[in-house]
Amino acid sequence: MKNILVIEDSKTMNNIITKELSSLGFEISQAFTLKDAQNFLSNNKYSLIILDLHLPDGEGSELIANIQCLTKTKVVVLTSTQDDELRDELFAYGILDYIIKDKNLLYSISEIVKIIQTVIVKEKDKILIIDDSNFICKQVKTVLEPRNYVVQKANSAKKGLELLGKESFDLLILDMELPDMHGIKVLEKIRKQSMFINLPIVVLSGTSTPEIVRNCLKNGASDFLKKPFIFEEFILKIDLWIDYYKQKKQNKEKTKELEYINTHLKELVEEEVKKNKEKDKLMIIKSRQIQMGEMIAMIAHQWRQPLNAIAMAVNLIDIQIHTKNLNEKIILDITSKIHNYIQHLSKTIDDFRDFFKPKKDMQKSNFKKIIKKALNLIEYDVKKSGIKINLKVENVKNIFVYENEMLQVVLNILKNAQDVLKAKGVSPALINIKVDSNTLSIEDNGGGIDNEIISKIFEPYFSTKEKDGTGLGLYMSKLIVEEHLQGELLVKNTKQGACFKIVLKDSVNEK
Repeated sequence: MKNILVIEDSKTMNNIITKELSSLGFEISQAFTLKDAQNFLSNNKYSLIILDLHLPDGEGSELIANIQCLTKTKVVVLTSTQDDELRDELFAYGILDYIIKDKNLLYSISEIVKIIQTVIVKEKDKILIIDDSNFICKQVKTVLEPRNYVVQKANSAKKGLELLGKESFDLLILDMELPDMHGIKVLEKIRKQSMFINLPIVVLSGTSTPEIVRNCLKNGASDFLKKPFIFEEFILKIDLWIDYYKQKKQNKEKTKELEYINTHLKELVEEEVKKNKEKDKLMIIKSRQIQMGEMIAMIAHQWRQPLNAIAMAVNLIDIQIHTKNLNEKIILDITSKIHNYIQHLSKTIDDFRDFFKPKKDMQKSNFKKIIKKALNLIEYDVKKSGIKINLKVENVKNIFVYENEMLQVVLNILKNAQDVLKAKGVSPALINIKVDSNTLSIEDNGGGIDNEIISKIFEPYFSTKEKDGTGLGLYMSKLIVEEHLQGELLVKNTKQGACFKIVLKDSVNEK
């Protein structure tokens, strides 16, 4: 992938992209209009096109529809607006990625470079999909083949199991409702064979009740997606599991090299510790993905009101123009409000982006800062639920933590409290939060946890939510606080309800 065509009407953006990619050794052609792009494409062949959807003389989507063999000519789409229907349509064409232009140009450029580098270095990893739907098989191939994956399909369990026995695959995508065998039986057959113990298996299903999800995961599925799947989520999970599988195979090879040095007993101990750590990492990934879905829903809620306000303001300006009754003071007031709304939207997306950025090193923080971030993320949802938050800060002390992991713990506890208050219809609904040095307490007035189950709430897959619970949130919270941060996560019933307390010990406090 040496020849790249950048189609972007903004000279600044086009030049920055061109400069960045040229520095990495690519040959770049620049087009600023649809007509320029068509001229370049008629006279040259490109392995990659970076395409702005909105050009001064036409829509970039028209160009995509005319490009032949998208599995050979890879396309990364740039746009300044999120259009879900158009995004899904473009992914169905086989685009590599759909990138929203950010006010932070460097971040947008980094996203483009990252996807290109991923495709360049990616080996031809093999994926098998077992699904009787030709539409789903075609959709999966269209999405994955531009990313250098080799996809083979099987329309029945029998054919899929035969292919697994003959060829080597890096990942399996499995439908639950097959014509000759249920997906659970297929999972059991595959996991009984030692050679497939670690093979990532992503289940696709038209239904996704908690019982079905748990049943799939407990019988050997690595992950679960509901049809119809979200393209970005599907791609992310496939990339994640392929990378995880390859890394695990590499780790095994390194372990074999150590066999000549270590004693048999030491090898066994180290292998068990390693397996436990890998299991914990996997559980963290699953828990974080569940939170990702909740966060995306929160973003949608928080954006709806300011977007409606912006639309009303624009309509008001339009009326002023058409009635030829322009009032400079009113126009300035409207544009000022629009600017404030835009700043609010930008801040919202920045808050959520910070939450999803992985931070591998401990950093100095404090519980006041962490709780403020958490409340910013769930602000709209809490207000909509009619819940009052009482925050009391008695003493702020700096601590060294994995901030995003601790934020994940706090969000889990707050979300559970919110769910309990909504489910029980408590009025007035209250959540009391207290920060005192290296201790954080979160208490609701939902009546507490049944004494018969309070000792089980930190166990994996244990949930009191009949429909939506996965039983991973509190288990992962306990793991993060006590294993990663050497602290304590405690729970008790008070007169008001349930009270969760996080206590970090001196080992992670600032000296």
